Amino acid sequence: MATVLKAIGYLLAVLVLLIVGYLFVFSRSFHTPVNLHAAGPYVSPGGPILVFGGTGATGLEIVRLLREHGEDVTVAVRPTSNTAALQAVGAKTVIADALDAEAVQAAFASNTYKVAISTLGTSRGDKAKRPDLVGNRNVIDAARAAGVTRFVFVTAIGTGDSFTATPFPSRMLLREVLALKGQAEDHLRASGLQYTIIRPGGLGLGRSTGQAVLADDPRAFSYMARIDVAKLTVAAMGDPTTIGKTYNAYDPTRKTLWSMFQD
Repeated sequence: MATVLKAIGYLLAVLVLLIVGYLFVFSRSFHTPVNLHAAGPYVSPGGPILVFGGTGATGLEIVRLLREHGEDVTVAVRPTSNTAALQAVGAKTVIADALDAEAVQAAFASNTYKVAISTLGTSRGDKAKRPDLVGNRNVIDAARAAGVTRFVFVTAIGTGDSFTATPFPSRMLLREVLALKGQAEDHLRASGLQYTIIRPGGLGLGRSTGQAVLADDPRAFSYMARIDVAKLTVAAMGDPTTIGKTYNAYDPTRKTLWSMFQD
C-alpha cells in the first residue's frame, strides 16, 4: 500500500511540474514578431456602426469603447440575448440571429451603417449552429449588399497561416473551429470590402497593459486582455493603413499563460 501511495505521489509531483512548466515555459512563444503596428489616435467613421457579437466579452468591450467616443452603435442580438449591459452604455439593439441570412439583411436595412464589426465565434457546440463561418459569411454578404464599405473582423491566432503560432494544445482542441474561421476570413478577403482582420491569441478579462500592438506577422503569439483587443479593433477601424491587412494581436508583456493570472 505504501508503495502505491508513493507512486501516486510521484505521479502527482510530475503532473504539477508539467502544469507549472506549461504555465511558465511551454505556453510561451519564443518568436520575436516583426512589422509591428501600434494603435494610432481614434478616428470616427462619421456614421452609425453595426456590431455582431457585441454581447460577448470582447464584443462588449468594443461597444463600450465606441460609446465612450460618442458613436452611434447598434448591436445585432438574438431574441434570447441579455442586453442589460448594452443598454447601460446606451447602445441600440436590433434582433438578428447571424445564422439567419434574411434577419441579418434586415439588420443592415435598419440604418445606413458606415462600418460593420464582427467578433462572432465560438469554441464549442453543434457545428451547424456555430457562427464562425455561416454567421460571419451572412454578415459579410449583407454588409456588401447594404453598401457598407468598412469591415473589421476579429478572429483568432491559429486561423489560416497563423495555425502553428498558437500553443499545441489549443491548436488541437480548436482545429475544427479554426478551420471555419479561416474560411470566413477568406470570404471577407474576396468580398471587395475594405477589411481589417485582427487575430488575438489567448484572452482574459485582465487589466489593459497599454502595450498591445498589431503584428503583420502570422508567427506572432501572446496572451492579451480583452480590453486591449477592443482598443486595437476600435483604433484600426479608422486607420486606413490597416485596410486589406490581417494582423496577429500581440502584447509583449503577456507572452506566457501565467501572465494572465498576474493582474
